[in-house]
Amino acid sequence: MNQPPVASSQPVLDDSLTIDLAQASKAAYDYYSGTPFTPPAGYRQVDAWTGWDEFLFTGSEEKYGLVFQSIADAGVCIFAFRGTDSDMDAYEDVHFLTTDFVPSAGGINPVPRVASGFYGIYNGQGGAMTQSMREQLFALIDKYRPTRLYVTGHSLGAALSQLFTLDLMVSRDLASININFSSPMVGTDTWQVAYANTIAGGTSIRVYNYWDYVPALPPSDLGYTHVGTGFRTAFYVRGEWFPHILSRHSIVNLTTVLSNALPLRPQQWAGTFPDYVDASLTMVSTLPPAGTDIPWADRVGGYMAFEGALR
Repeated sequence: MNQPPVASSQPVLDDSLTIDLAQASKAAYDYYSGTPFTPPAGYRQVDAWTGWDEFLFTGSEEKYGLVFQSIADAGVCIFAFRGTDSDMDAYEDVHFLTTDFVPSAGGINPVPRVASGFYGIYNGQGGAMTQSMREQLFALIDKYRPTRLYVTGHSLGAALSQLFTLDLMVSRDLASININFSSPMVGTDTWQVAYANTIAGGTSIRVYNYWDYVPALPPSDLGYTHVGTGFRTAFYVRGEWFPHILSRHSIVNLTTVLSNALPLRPQQWAGTFPDYVDASLTMVSTLPPAGTDIPWADRVGGYMAFEGALR
């Protein structure tokens, strides 16, 4: 895995803000699982929202995110989305077929095509729900009227955060700063064009691990593409003989790397640390490799096909 370090052309991240948003994303997971969570430093948790998770012909309303408000300035808010709770759930969440992204108000050109799975969670409604996730989010915007808004999430939550960020800008002309973590691809080239034309440069940054498979989803032959500016890290399990997918994707492991890297110039860190997923393992953080990202999802498909041929 020894490769040249990535060029220093990556964006320079605000140290404390990025860690705050990573911690908010972790708190959204804890809220979903019913365990105690810690707000980012200087913030208090003031609200929450749900979403509809559809499965075959049924579904359930689930906790999906938290609103944090600055203690010093009530106009500063963080909206944090939680992701899936296992590594390959992202395959199920994407639902590779695309659908039109329709903003809450107004129009957008070109009409973005996005993953129907993500859009279904964002826009869907079922059971005893009186409002979709989208409607709840806009009601929360009306309730707190943020003057400075940060939107974040990890994995599936990162994808949902980008849908919300674009919707806010189109429907309300409300700009936010979106720093998301380990995001899969949300839509196709029409989504990329619409997002780039609508979101001001530098306000949407996706932070990810070069060795993580989830940012490579869906497979490249489906025409999906990333949006925003990428910030690359690189970490994996020391001595691994197979990819520890959860360890590579963990928001806590990513936060550990960022906590060490962001105070440095350039913001890159080489070192080791205990794996959050399995404390018996040691994670290795290296300087990010140069070059384009590896289409890991394509390779996984190839591995599966090879294994099937051996049976």
